[in-house]
Amino acid sequence: MDQNLSAVSAEDLKALTVRAFERAGFTQKDAETTAELLVTTDLMGISTHGVHRVEQYLNRIAAGVVPARPQIRAADKAASIAIIDGGGGQGQVIGALALEVAMTKAIKTGIGFVTAGNSNHFGAMAPYGFAATVAGLILISATTASPSMTPFGGRDRLLGNNPLGFAAPNKPAPFLLDMALSVAARGKMRKLRDAGDDMPVGWALDADGNPTTDPAAGLDGFIQFIGGHKGYGMALAVEILSGVLSGGRFLDDVGDMWAEDEPQGVSHMFIAINPAAILGRELYDQRMAKFTAKVKASAPFQDGGEVLLPGEPEMRSMEARRLDGIPLAPALLQTLHRLAGD
Repeated sequence: MDQNLSAVSAEDLKALTVRAFERAGFTQKDAETTAELLVTTDLMGISTHGVHRVEQYLNRIAAGVVPARPQIRAADKAASIAIIDGGGGQGQVIGALALEVAMTKAIKTGIGFVTAGNSNHFGAMAPYGFAATVAGLILISATTASPSMTPFGGRDRLLGNNPLGFAAPNKPAPFLLDMALSVAARGKMRKLRDAGDDMPVGWALDADGNPTTDPAAGLDGFIQFIGGHKGYGMALAVEILSGVLSGGRFLDDVGDMWAEDEPQGVSHMFIAINPAAILGRELYDQRMAKFTAKVKASAPFQDGGEVLLPGEPEMRSMEARRLDGIPLAPALLQTLHRLAGD
């Protein structure tokens, strides 16, 4: 570990994060839900979406644009379908509730579709997928995001990078896919900007439409979709499944996640599928084992290389960080203690 970083146990980091959110007015349950998702994200090595976000979240709560105790309403539409109005609350709280409802329906009926509007940034996709796999379920998830990207061939920032997630139970590591529909997430670009480092060519164009390696110029310019028009089409699909079907905001009606003067109005979508209802648990596990073995048996491109499935790096990171602690910059750790009132 970098000698400039401090190692903090997951338990201590969660306790610290819970205190910060309780101090901001969260109930103990909501504070623990939010902290668990954020710390799990850090355990997975996705540091751009973990406790690094706490101060940003609490600034919006202090400004009054995110209520600490939102009035959340859930409405069943069918045995396998529900819609949630998040009351403008914290994204992790609303996302966790939507996931719970989708999982409950999938266990009962085989599938659960839940869409949630009137929410806010809810972090990385992977922790939600991981929770579903622990319950033996497959999960397809998506969320709208702050407008940062233009329609393919256009100039106006109209839609977000709208991350997609897919998770499936598997051994020894669950299959976990968590991807933004931009070539790189804005959080990664901000991290490079703050460190004074360049970004690879192809991540974004500057405000004049020129290729750039300056992450600040890219954030002010045009972030690029994965696969060009294909990524653009997938981002629009997320807008329909999340924003349109939830009855919430969509496209450029979604607010800026950094602003402290308006609710964001993000929408989420979860589709939970029970493989035991389709194949039976034993047959599903057997087929996934065969699937995994065939992929892992593929000859690596380079000598000494390894073929990995999505989720393996995250599970290895979780194992190592549970043993050795989560590396945090001292300044971030100091900020978290301040926010917790220590």
